[in-house]
Amino acid sequence: MESNQELTRIKNIVVRRRWWLIAPLAGTVLLTAVVAVLLPNTYKSTATILIQSQQIPSTLVPSTITSYAQQRIQSISQEVTSRSKLLTLSEKYSLLPDKREKLTTEEFVERIRKRIALQTINAEINPERGGQPIQMTIAFSLSYEDESPKTAQAVANEIASFFMEKNVESRTKHARGTTEFLQEQLKLEKENIDTLQGKLASYRRAHLEELPEYAALNMQKVDKLNTSISEINMQIRSLEEQRTALRGNLALLDPHSGGSRVMSPSDRLQQARIELTNLLSRYSEVHPAVLAKRQEIGLLETEGGVASSFSTEAAAQLADLEGRLAEQRAKYSEKHPTVQATLREIDRIQREAVRAPRAAQEKRGSAGTRPSNPAYVGLQADLDKVAVSVSSLKAEKSRLEAQMKELYQKLHAMPEVAKGFQDLDTEYQLARTHYAEIQQKLLAARVSQGMEEEQLGESFHVIEPAFLPEKPFKPNRVAILVVGVVVGCGFALGAAAARELSDRSIRDAETLESLTGLRVISTISPIVTEEDLRARRRRRWMTAATSACCVVGAVLAFHFLVMDLDVFYAKLERAMIRKIP
Repeated sequence: MESNQELTRIKNIVVRRRWWLIAPLAGTVLLTAVVAVLLPNTYKSTATILIQSQQIPSTLVPSTITSYAQQRIQSISQEVTSRSKLLTLSEKYSLLPDKREKLTTEEFVERIRKRIALQTINAEINPERGGQPIQMTIAFSLSYEDESPKTAQAVANEIASFFMEKNVESRTKHARGTTEFLQEQLKLEKENIDTLQGKLASYRRAHLEELPEYAALNMQKVDKLNTSISEINMQIRSLEEQRTALRGNLALLDPHSGGSRVMSPSDRLQQARIELTNLLSRYSEVHPAVLAKRQEIGLLETEGGVASSFSTEAAAQLADLEGRLAEQRAKYSEKHPTVQATLREIDRIQREAVRAPRAAQEKRGSAGTRPSNPAYVGLQADLDKVAVSVSSLKAEKSRLEAQMKELYQKLHAMPEVAKGFQDLDTEYQLARTHYAEIQQKLLAARVSQGMEEEQLGESFHVIEPAFLPEKPFKPNRVAILVVGVVVGCGFALGAAAARELSDRSIRDAETLESLTGLRVISTISPIVTEEDLRARRRRRWMTAATSACCVVGAVLAFHFLVMDLDVFYAKLERAMIRKIP
């Protein structure tokens, strides 16, 4: 009972406040329809681009492009939406002509940028070597919105073409840059190898016989030099002994006799004095023969004194040096500096001992004649030959000892030279290895560059070019009308409720009883006059006119927003023909 009364009350309120419900709803819907009709149509054209993988297997021709397609898409997208590119597009296709003068350049560029849309299409790709599937971009779509469908199509195709051109240009440029970089690196590495080769050649020339491979040859040379020096020492000793024997034989001969025994200076002096006595017995003191003899005696006295004193002193020195040499040879080797010094001293004394008698003889010969004894001359020639041979052997020995010293220096320097050579050779081998690696990479880069120039690598292909849109993308007038209806309903309910709550009129007995606290005995029905009937008829006509206007508005909205009436009639006719044979 109470629920029926509540429904009756709500019904009465709706009937009573019907114009507060109809007017806001109709006004809002009408306003929404006007807005929907006045909004310009915006068409959207979309092009779909497929990312085609490399046509040649990467195992045969590895690509030098290591970036992912998503990275290149984002990079090209930044170029497309750049200020210069968008201004070029606006001038080419006259984009937003009515906004060009009203907006600043930044606002104008931002408006165009918002009309460009990029959407990637991803898919899960299973790696060739197993592992978790990864998300990779396999295609992407490019779209542009404009009030003109032809402009939207043209700009979308222009952007798609720009993407493909930039992708080819980017990949080719990257491949070419990689090749040029490897060529430059190969050139630098070749110069480094040439420099190292020059250093190795110079090092070999500077340390030719100090390198490790010459160690055995140097040791053979050392052994050979030791043998040669030993042989020369033996030859020198033999010649020294021969020279000593020749000197002894030479001392026993008279240079001017026919081969008789050579008298000592004291014997000759005594003989000369005897001959002077015989001459004095026959001649006077001033006789030339006596004077010559006295001169000869003076020379013999001088020669005898010098020779005897020198020979005695030289013999003593030689005896002392030979004893010292024997002791030194027992302690040291033949090459020891002390032994060599003693040998040089003995040789000097022996030469002086030879020169002293020779000087006396030359002094005597200057007063007389040259040696005429053939035996003496022969021994003297042999003695000179021995001296020349000894001098030659000693010179050869000095040369060999110098070579020996040089070889020992080379052997001692060999470890350090080997280390330096090994360092240079290691650096050279590393440079060659690096050169071979760069050369191999350069060959692969050139093949990859050729592949990119032939567009056989990863590329973009338009699988769906931008179409000419037949239907506006926005505004969605149906959605606008639905929103308008919902808003109108809410506004109407709110207005009716507000009017009902603000109305203080008493409409029924229950309201009166609740306000006065008195019981209502009876109710009087409304009295309808002629004036009330005329007002009711006017309201009915207004309602009919309003309904007709709504119907006409709905038909016009359907015609302009949803579908042309001719098209709708044709579709309806075809549907009826199919259903009614």
